[in-house]
Amino acid sequence: MLDVEKLQSAHETIHVEPSDRIFEELGNNTYDFKDLISELIDNSIAARRSDRMLNVTVEIWVDQRNTAKRILVRDDGLGIPQDRFGLAVSPAGIQTPNSLNEHGLGMKQAIAGLGELAYIATKNAGEQKARVIRQFKFGDINCFLSDFDQDSGTEICIEHVKPIANANPQSITMTLAPYLGARYRRFLKPDSKSVNISVFTKNVDSGSVQYSWEIEEVKPIYFHPSTRLNKPVILNKKLKGSGWKAELTFGYAPTDEELKELGIDSLPHYHPYKVSLSKQGLDVILYDRVVLFHQLSELELVAARHPDYNLIRGEIVLLEGFSTAITKNSIIRDDHFTECIKDVKDILTGKDEDDSRNYLRQKKYPREIPEKLLRDRLANWLGNNPINKKDDVKTEYTVEGLAGSIDILADGEAWEVKRDQADGLDVYQLFAYMDMGQISKGYLAAASFSTGADVAKDFINKHHQKEISLAKLEQFPINHPPSDDERNTYY
Repeated sequence: MLDVEKLQSAHETIHVEPSDRIFEELGNNTYDFKDLISELIDNSIAARRSDRMLNVTVEIWVDQRNTAKRILVRDDGLGIPQDRFGLAVSPAGIQTPNSLNEHGLGMKQAIAGLGELAYIATKNAGEQKARVIRQFKFGDINCFLSDFDQDSGTEICIEHVKPIANANPQSITMTLAPYLGARYRRFLKPDSKSVNISVFTKNVDSGSVQYSWEIEEVKPIYFHPSTRLNKPVILNKKLKGSGWKAELTFGYAPTDEELKELGIDSLPHYHPYKVSLSKQGLDVILYDRVVLFHQLSELELVAARHPDYNLIRGEIVLLEGFSTAITKNSIIRDDHFTECIKDVKDILTGKDEDDSRNYLRQKKYPREIPEKLLRDRLANWLGNNPINKKDDVKTEYTVEGLAGSIDILADGEAWEVKRDQADGLDVYQLFAYMDMGQISKGYLAAASFSTGADVAKDFINKHHQKEISLAKLEQFPINHPPSDDERNTYY
């Protein structure tokens, strides 16, 4: 290894010449068609005006075989100021931290990925004409003037379109349109909409519109297993560390039968949140834009994709301290992101100090079932268990002198049921029932137990001549989804 402190001057310099080939090489990225179009939409959103709705139009000009020949993206945003036009063309010339234009590369990547630049026209409010350039290169670029039928905005035209641009109407309906609706859903909310996005295919010879799509909000549909409403189980849970902040929303997608219960039609197979192996997981959102769709094993929240996780849905919203890679289909996996994902995993797998529920077990987890239903199922099992059948099983057995009742009294043994974690106070509540009711043996069934519960159980068994046992609910056949009759009775 060289000791750079002892280097001697060679009394010469090395001249680094910028190469215009960089503009072509930027197209060699990992984007697909919807990602490339998204980069141009990002560019428009980053330049939207605060005083009005932003309108973005994507036109795909096709021949008789629906082969894309030209792509045009137009917005009515701020436009590019004359003194910053050159910087906007230069790779990484304009970087805007904490925005959709954070790296200053997206527009150039998208144009090179889709084809070749035909022109960029841009106009600022108050100007008479738009400025137009027709090439990307370093140094001086010829600039032209043109009429522009908007007060302000930018229009990008791409020619010699590459095969990556699939202009088949069915493909746009099944892929581009729904995923743009999902990616920009935070800008497309009906009650607070800030962006209109329209997609057209046009005949390259006549200019006539062939098909059109108005991009609408597409968002995950949830089915809360307790309330049976379209709501997540965890909503906007705050996460933070040194230098970063995030929010977690988590829930479960409805089955087709549950969709009917919600009054929602069955989702088409191409819907971004249709239940399937490839669409399980959480979206990762940065700057109000979905950067990553359907992340689960990719974030190492589970070891591998499995049908057991098909109903898992949610969002990780990165608020502060995060950055995308230079292609906005991944997040820089630095210490902030690593720590955030660890916190998410701890919450979802029951390792959070405030919540021991394993949400990734999905609907088998007892908390989703009302405690009374768990109690009645357990009582029924005790009275019908062929191995150790109880002859005399009562529920809500009142103990004189206490303002309460034992959940189950089975052949003189007390049973208490807790659908969440049980602690030491729960153990002592069972002991009080046993002591006042002169019952020698009791069981506490719960999802899990705190250290205090074990300590209380051992102390009572040793000093009070009682026998208390702790049993997890998962040991009993009572955790299955409710039947229709049970839903009517207990929900």
